[in-house]
Amino acid sequence: MNKGRIGNLFLILILGLFVGAVAGVILDRLIQVEFFARELLDKPFTLELYIIQVGIQLTPASIIGLVVSGYLALKKG
Repeated sequence: MNKGRIGNLFLILILGLFVGAVAGVILDRLIQVEFFARELLDKPFTLELYIIQVGIQLTPASIIGLVVSGYLALKKG
């Protein structure tokens, strides 16, 4: 795998996390059951880069989005 392909795969996986999280919130509001947007961790995973702090909270929907985007990215190849 070359560096460009790894970078594209990483970007697709991150976007899959975001799309899954947003889709989970929308589904939860449509069916009025809090399942997809439930937080799996007590506190978010944080990454601090000098003055920028990024926090990531995993939900069932974001994990589903990660798996689906990874499958589609690797299948399309």
